[in-house]
Amino acid sequence: MMLFLIFLFVDLSVVGIFYAVYGRRRTYSEGMLMGVHLPESAVSGEEVGRLMERYHARTKRFYFWNLAAVILMGGLCFWRESVFIIVWSVWLLEMCIGAVVLLNRTHRKLYDLKVERGWIGSTGSRIMAADTKTAAQSAESGIRPRWHILFLMLILLPCFFPRVREYLNGDEGGWILLLCSLAVGAAFGVLHAVLLRMPNKVYSEDSGLNLEVNRMQKNVWSWIMTGCGFFNAAAYLSVILSMNDEAWISSGAYIVYVVLEGIPIVFFLLGFLYIQHRKERLLAQNTAPLYTDDDVYWKNGWYSNPNDKRVFVQDWACSWNYTVNMARPAGKAWMAAGIAVTAVFLIWLCVEMVKIDFVPIRMEVQEDGISITSGYTDLSLSYGEILGVRLIDELPEDEYRRTNGVSDSRQNIGRFKGKETGKCRMFLYTGYEPILEIDTEDGPVYINSETDGETENWYEEIHSFY
Repeated sequence: MMLFLIFLFVDLSVVGIFYAVYGRRRTYSEGMLMGVHLPESAVSGEEVGRLMERYHARTKRFYFWNLAAVILMGGLCFWRESVFIIVWSVWLLEMCIGAVVLLNRTHRKLYDLKVERGWIGSTGSRIMAADTKTAAQSAESGIRPRWHILFLMLILLPCFFPRVREYLNGDEGGWILLLCSLAVGAAFGVLHAVLLRMPNKVYSEDSGLNLEVNRMQKNVWSWIMTGCGFFNAAAYLSVILSMNDEAWISSGAYIVYVVLEGIPIVFFLLGFLYIQHRKERLLAQNTAPLYTDDDVYWKNGWYSNPNDKRVFVQDWACSWNYTVNMARPAGKAWMAAGIAVTAVFLIWLCVEMVKIDFVPIRMEVQEDGISITSGYTDLSLSYGEILGVRLIDELPEDEYRRTNGVSDSRQNIGRFKGKETGKCRMFLYTGYEPILEIDTEDGPVYINSETDGETENWYEEIHSFY
C-alpha cells in the first residue's frame, strides 16, 4: 500500500510538472508563439488558430489518458512489484517522449507555416542582442546561495548527539537517510548558484525593463531554492529528532518526512507559474521590444547552430531549462551520454526487480556453514557465528520496519528492524510456516520455504553439523 501511495504522489507530480512545462496553453509572448517568431497579425489569423486548437485538444487528451493509465497501473503494486516497475518505466519513457514529440511536431508545423507564408517575426532582428547595463548586473539579484551551507550544517548537527551516533553506527538506513538529505541539500545549493549566475536575457531596448524582469525571475528562483533547502533540512530533522531512546522512529515521523520533502515540488510548480504570469505582465508594458529571430536553428524543436560556440543554451519551451547545441560535437556527446545512462539505469532496475520477484529463496547447508541466496541479497554464516537455531510457528509479534530490501504481499527479504526485536534479517515467504530462526550476534535471521517440509529439513541438517 505504501509503494502505491508513494508512486501515486510521484505520478501526480510528474504529470503535473510536464503539463505545466510542456502542455500548458501557449500564448503569444515576446513576439513568439511556441518558440516561433511571428507577427501579431499572423497569430490572430485563422490558419494559426486552427493549428493551435488541434494542438491544445491533442495535449489535453494526451495528459488525461496518461494520468488515467498510470493511476490504473498502480494496481500492479499489489501483485508483482517487478512487473509494476517495468510497466511504469515504459510509461515514463512514453510520457517523456510523447510530450516532447507532441510539442516539437507542432512547433515544426508552425515554423513551416511561417516560412511558407513569408511571415517575418520582427524587423531588424539579430542573432545576438546585448544590453551591457543588464549584463553587468547579472550577479546582483536574489538571496545568496550561502544559506544552503547553514541548512547542511543543521542536517549534520544531530550527529553530535550520542544517541544519533549510535543510531548511525547500528543502522545503515540511518546513513542512507543522512547522505540523501545532504545530497539533496547540496543539489539545491548548486542549482541556486547556477540560476543566479545565468546571463540576463534581453527583452527590450529599455534597460530598466530588462533589469526588472531578470531581477524578478532571479529573486523568485532564489526564494524557491532557499525554501527547498530549508524544508529538506526540516524533513530530516523532523525524523531524526523524533527518535526515542531505543533509536526507534515511528511511521508518523516518516509520513511527516514525506510531506515536508514534497513541499519543494509545490514550490517549483507555483514558482514557475508565478514567474510566467509576472513576466507576461511586465512585458505587456514593453514599448520597444527587441527580438532575436533564430527560428531556423530551432526548426526541429532542438537547437542546432554550427556558428554558435555554446554547448548549453536556454530551451525555447521552458525558460529555466537548458538544452544542448546539437551542431556541436560536445552537444551530441552530452545527449548520447544522457540517453545511455538513462537506458542502462532503467534496464538495470528492471533486471533487479525481476530477480527479486522470480529468484527463489534457497538455503544450502554445508560442513563449514550455511549459505542463503535470494533475488535481492545473499547471506553466508559459519557455524561459529550461529548462536542458536529453532523452529517457530510465526514471526515474533513486533512492529518491523524494512531498512533495505523488499517487503510486499508475497515476501519479505532484506534487513529489517523491530521495535522490540532490533536488527534482523528476513528471507520469508508470506503465509508459509514454520519459520527457521537463526540467532547471531548481529540479530536473528528468519527464513522459510514455499515447499512443504523443506524448512524442517534445513533445521535437521544444521543440527547435524552444529
